[in-house]
Amino acid sequence: MILKILASSVFFFTCSSAYALCTISDTGAGTIRLQPGSGATSSIQLTAKCDTAFNITFDSQNMLNSSGSSTLKNESALAYTKLKNTIDVKYELSGDAGSQWQVITNQKKKAAHSYVIVARLGTVNLANLAAGDYHDHIIINIDY
Repeated sequence: MILKILASSVFFFTCSSAYALCTISDTGAGTIRLQPGSGATSSIQLTAKCDTAFNITFDSQNMLNSSGSSTLKNESALAYTKLKNTIDVKYELSGDAGSQWQVITNQKKKAAHSYVIVARLGTVNLANLAAGDYHDHIIINIDY
């Protein structure tokens, strides 16, 4: 059985100021990789630098609620198996934006804002899980 578990980051910038500059960088090439075991964790650290105040929102494609509960999905397994094709994951957010997902947070002009996202798998029963790639996309919106 082969499992590949990924949560990749997608960054969206919306600029409302003609000459404002905003950059975001991360230490994990935009991908959180998890081992396929119950309770496995992995994290990514992001830094945002803007020369003006901005709003930031953290979300994911499969997010279930604002406390960070989500699912990793194996879309290709839907058509060919009756085995389970989702894995529960809990995202923890910390740093300058607080800990709530799906909430617009105002960030003041500052040299750098730091954010940490930790992904923690729920219970994984490999015997009932379809082989394949399990994905979710973390979405970070910055409006400045």
